[in-house]
Amino acid sequence: MLNFMQKQSPRHKPGAARLRTQGGFSMVELLVAVLVMGVGVLGVTGLQLVSLQNNRDALLRSEALQLGYNILDNIRVNPGAGVAGAAYAGVDFTDDPVAPTDCFANNCSAAQMTAFDIAVWQCSLGTFNEDVVCQNLRQNVILPAATAVGGAAAQPGLPDGEGSIAIDGAGVITVTVRWTGFNGVQQTVTVESQG
Repeated sequence: MLNFMQKQSPRHKPGAARLRTQGGFSMVELLVAVLVMGVGVLGVTGLQLVSLQNNRDALLRSEALQLGYNILDNIRVNPGAGVAGAAYAGVDFTDDPVAPTDCFANNCSAAQMTAFDIAVWQCSLGTFNEDVVCQNLRQNVILPAATAVGGAAAQPGLPDGEGSIAIDGAGVITVTVRWTGFNGVQQTVTVESQG
């Protein structure tokens, strides 16, 4: 039996025909593989962009909430006479900050402290960064200075951020902060507290 196997020509070995006809990938197979990979990479890139947008929105919303709670804390510290926080009521979105007395450097009355708190809060929101009152607060180191990013000054606060403070007859303090989010959509956060 061994002699018979040794005398066979290489053409008749099992698997020999298969080795000779196998030539690799065709151009069509390669193009389909590249297309599938491209679609997958585009899908992952799209998910990454949506994730980055959602993270930025969450960061801005968190900052807006922090600014809302910040002014509520200031109202609780300086409640004033009558309805708690009534002196802070009536701040509207478009109200410009009023130059306050520097309550860090001076002893302030309750009314002066209220004006100081409101001005610092409005300047922290973002819309009034170019306002003279806000620039003075930054120069006096009451607010953080603008930082340079890529050669341009990055202003603190929310994009087009502004706020309002209202108090109803039952003493409920409502602080609303709004800003411009992704694609120019206006975002709003409202925080309420009993005065």
